Amino acid sequence: MAYVPRTLLLGRCVRCGKKIYKGDEYYLCEKCGVSYCPTCARKTFGKCQICGQPLVKKP
Repeated sequence: MAYVPRTLLLGRCVRCGKKIYKGDEYYLCEKCGVSYCPTCARKTFGKCQICGQPLVKKP
């Protein structure tokens, strides 16, 4: 069984530190420029923990 590595790392979730790769679903605060994984975005009710703005879903 072969392992296919993911090539482009976009960043990490601000809340939990999970790596976010190109092609993964993630949420972005456009004001702060920070990203959240889907689990943390759901736990924070879709709002940025820094500024309180709603998060935008990115593909």
